[in-house]
Amino acid sequence: MDEIPEIEEIRTGSEKQETRRLYVMKNALTLFPVVCERMLTDEKWIESLRAVNASLAVINGIFMTNCLTTIAYELSIPFVLTASEIFPSLHRIPWNPSVFPSSFFSSSDKMTYSEKLISTLAAIVDYSIPPIGAPIHSVKTYAKDKPDISFTDLLHQAQFFLIEKDVLLDYPLPQLPNVRYVGGLATKRSLPLKGELVKFINASKNGIVVVSFGSNINDFPAVQLKKLQSALKQIKYDVVWRQKKTSFSHKNIYISDWVPQNDLLGHPKTKLFVTHCGNSGQFEALFHGVPMLGIPIFADQFYNSRRMTEKGYGLSLDIENFTPEELIEKINELIENKTYSEKIKRASEIFHSRPEYPAKKSARHIDHILKYGGEYLKSPCQESRLYEFLMIDVLVPIFAATIFLIYLIYRSVKKCLSFCCKKKTKID
Repeated sequence: MDEIPEIEEIRTGSEKQETRRLYVMKNALTLFPVVCERMLTDEKWIESLRAVNASLAVINGIFMTNCLTTIAYELSIPFVLTASEIFPSLHRIPWNPSVFPSSFFSSSDKMTYSEKLISTLAAIVDYSIPPIGAPIHSVKTYAKDKPDISFTDLLHQAQFFLIEKDVLLDYPLPQLPNVRYVGGLATKRSLPLKGELVKFINASKNGIVVVSFGSNINDFPAVQLKKLQSALKQIKYDVVWRQKKTSFSHKNIYISDWVPQNDLLGHPKTKLFVTHCGNSGQFEALFHGVPMLGIPIFADQFYNSRRMTEKGYGLSLDIENFTPEELIEKINELIENKTYSEKIKRASEIFHSRPEYPAKKSARHIDHILKYGGEYLKSPCQESRLYEFLMIDVLVPIFAATIFLIYLIYRSVKKCLSFCCKKKTKID
């Protein structure tokens, strides 16, 4: 009976958290078109952009900012789209949804039948609906002096696509000549630590566990925070925890509302990274070869957590249901079992063995597009109509001809059988 209030607190906290997430998502989908409208109608800002006389625009292609392609169109500036996710309907990469997972789902490239079914249905929806993030009005409304064009066709005019994925962290994925994977754009060498943090790190005898959930720490219900605190103060390792101001303290825990995450991950005393599995944070861990304990909270973090565990770089926990004992057990397993550190250090070695880092690689591609343009890299499928790309115009006649042929064979066999039966009756 003593456990009932705690279970009820967890259940209530989880429900409140999920309700808040849905509320935030709904508000975001409502708010971004309004923000987009303000940017697209801000004549003073657009004129300042015109005065720059830019040769190329690099635009984040996610739904919050892809409407800015309208300004590039209005100013006659070719553009490159960046993103951390692949949208098959936009990039037109040959995409088998039963093999190549989407980050909207926490499946791997070895899907169960139900996961294949869900992934395929999601791909159909992706191809069927207009792109999320489209301006409130037509493109012609904002680019009055330009030929009328649909927002979908405008996005397909991108000269090049830079996608923040990498086979070392993600799964093997296909690409076209004007699509390049540049996962880890923000990765960089670590710098020496400063201030009070240096004293804490230097005093550590068993090593450091870095705990950072970004700004999402504010979304944690109190019961989850208590479980984290209970577990972290029991481990033999010292902890650097990015967390908002709190009255909680312990001798083995350094708490700050901001920490130099990249510099900490690059420190030789760091043994483990406890993370919400944001894309950038995972690439930083890969860059420095640090195993991860994933506790995903929202959106693509569940997918990111799954890919990390599939690669053998770490383990994951359910934020809603873990226990302090389970957290302690997994921290010890990840640090003491060298399999995890060996795998991610090997991946890190491969990452560093490449001739250029992602940021330099991206810059090279952008320079190339500036000098030569990207039209010669485009596949005709990237600007073809959807029914052409999906081969509906080819498959429908083939399907119809096949059905007609089957019908003819059926009629012929039926007629032959009927003739044979009549002949046999006459003989009898």
